Amino acid sequence: MKKFDVDKYLRKNPVLELLPYGKYSEAVVIPAYDELDSIGSTLDSLEKALTKAAIDAAIIVVINHPPGADDFQSVKLLEEINSGKYSKIHTIYLPNNPGGVGAARKAGMDTFIHAVPPKEMEKSVIYSLDADTIVEEDYFSDTLPEVLKGGAVSIPFSHQKAETPALQRAIDDYEAYMTRYVQKLSEAGSPYAFYTIGSAFAVRGDAYIRAGGMKVKPAGEDFYFLQAVAKSSGVRQLSFQALVHPSPRISKRVPFGTGPAVELLLNGGELNIISDPAFDALQRFLHIAADSEALAEPGVLRNRLEEKMRIFLEKEGFFDRFGKVAKDNRKRPEKLLKSFHEWFDGLKTLKFLHFFSD
Repeated sequence: MKKFDVDKYLRKNPVLELLPYGKYSEAVVIPAYDELDSIGSTLDSLEKALTKAAIDAAIIVVINHPPGADDFQSVKLLEEINSGKYSKIHTIYLPNNPGGVGAARKAGMDTFIHAVPPKEMEKSVIYSLDADTIVEEDYFSDTLPEVLKGGAVSIPFSHQKAETPALQRAIDDYEAYMTRYVQKLSEAGSPYAFYTIGSAFAVRGDAYIRAGGMKVKPAGEDFYFLQAVAKSSGVRQLSFQALVHPSPRISKRVPFGTGPAVELLLNGGELNIISDPAFDALQRFLHIAADSEALAEPGVLRNRLEEKMRIFLEKEGFFDRFGKVAKDNRKRPEKLLKSFHEWFDGLKTLKFLHFFSD
């Protein structure tokens, strides 16, 4: 990767801590908040996986808590990790963190990026994990060759066993819901058919920079980050056996995601299941959009669309936005299709599906 591009990112994204420059090719970044009881298992599983893969990765634990929260748990966690029980652990203390888990992930990932020479960026890998997650021994040995091919990879996962039958049913239902969504996206031909789990992805260093780094959001940072990587470098869904095992616990720290979904199910609620006809409509729409002749002429595209598709695109301002793009790229169909998928991204896809499900 060009030194200019790396330096530009580093200038815009200073860090609190520094790693030894040029020492590590891989890093595992773990945000931690009130996980004193679980982080030991996470670190132990990582040590076994590192030993099997015979690599020396930086383990960066970002200890944080939100503004106004009691710092007792954070301080205890910091003391535990720095007690000497765990070797080669780099800690970043981020108290009163207003940016949530997104800011914590970013602090750790940017710290690693600052320590990688520009010429080595395409050989470097960042793994995203959580402090209550366990990995299999093949975690690095299976995934490292794949992520080094470029972009990012979404790593297969399955949640740990729950403590109660009711909680187990809820987490099984939520996993089935996510699996169906990704499978249906894949069948429809969407380039965004991958899981967006913060504890189950890895990204190459250059792809991290091209995507603008981790997104600072209180929730959904993994979704928005992987969407950005998909646009700039690509994301692939790996098909190994489950290598990552997140916690099934209920969490109220974020407004959406696994924790709130599981709590909803436990309280007798239902997940918003997208209908099969909506996915069928998405498949038909993507098939029409794959025709470069239609994309190059918004008028032709408009005439080929079903009425409800046309209404959705008009509502989202597509024809106003895409007219100039089509004019500039009529003779470059690959660029035109790429621009289309940059506009019709994972979030637009979800909105489309809800529009057709309602």
